[in-house]
Amino acid sequence: MRALLLAAGLGERLRPLTLTKPKALMPIANRPSIIRLLESAQSLELDEIFINLHFLKDDIKDEISAGTRWNCPIQYSYEPELLGTAGAIRKIGKFLADDRFIVINTDIVTDIDLPSVLESHIKSGAKATLVLSKQDDIDYAQIGVSSDGRILIDKKSGDLITNGVYTGIGIFEPSVIEMIPAGYSSLLEAVLVPLADEGTLFAHFADGYWMDIGKVDRYIQASRDVISGKTRLPIDGRLIGDNLWINESSEIDMAVRIEEPVLIGQGVAVDGGTRIGPNVIIGDGCQIGAGVEISNSVIWSDCHIGSSSIIEHSVISNNEKIAAKQKVKRVIVHRGVAEPIFNI
Repeated sequence: MRALLLAAGLGERLRPLTLTKPKALMPIANRPSIIRLLESAQSLELDEIFINLHFLKDDIKDEISAGTRWNCPIQYSYEPELLGTAGAIRKIGKFLADDRFIVINTDIVTDIDLPSVLESHIKSGAKATLVLSKQDDIDYAQIGVSSDGRILIDKKSGDLITNGVYTGIGIFEPSVIEMIPAGYSSLLEAVLVPLADEGTLFAHFADGYWMDIGKVDRYIQASRDVISGKTRLPIDGRLIGDNLWINESSEIDMAVRIEEPVLIGQGVAVDGGTRIGPNVIIGDGCQIGAGVEISNSVIWSDCHIGSSSIIEHSVISNNEKIAAKQKVKRVIVHRGVAEPIFNI
């Protein structure tokens, strides 16, 4: 079995964060999202992993390397022009044609049990199985599923329907490749609608944690959820208390007050009189001055926060410098510019 991880998108809804970092490398509790998905995919004992690339492709390749960490060969499929999900499958179709394969979006955070998804797919005899999550958020499109597990495109009065949200994870039989035309192609139009019409598109409702991080508010929420113990995802650092992780290489002054949940990465220095938490992630190599207050925020790596500054409900991208006595509230700081966040 092989996997295709979709990492070619521009991540437009996450801008300005994705102007200099591809969405697949969004740090989730100080690990890039694609790394967490590669770790999860190891449970499937895959023969090969493909990753499609477009924007900032070398950044992704440098992070992942040749795949020796994953006990599985990793190949890259570069798209000079974006091809869409179905187009990405078709482009590498000759490598997928001999066995079923799994497709995973890289702008998600999840601990869904992938082997159970595969087992469900095999038992159903489906040509494709979409992993669904039960979500009440009106921003998500709801997919109707019949009582026998088939996904319904046209719902009829009297149908027994359970609704779910597509998680960006699907398992496909190789026969679907023949359905996809060359060039840009939508998975919905080329594959999903025709399979639903013939009754071979099934759903698997997953019990695990799932969050789409394609928008800034969800990115922040997923980061909080991981360090709050709402997922089964691993967290780097030494666990002190219930939800406090501090890397042993960091230097935290004894006069620092911390309110969980908090994650402090490698090589971080925090001066005295500082208050950190709740819901704070501090990336590797950050320097936090005296008397700083940080709450409900994600700070990426190698940032310098000047003394007596206040950071609330914000995201600070890599290598930013916040001057002393600044108030940073409900913004994204990127390349020295603070842009407001309106929906948190």
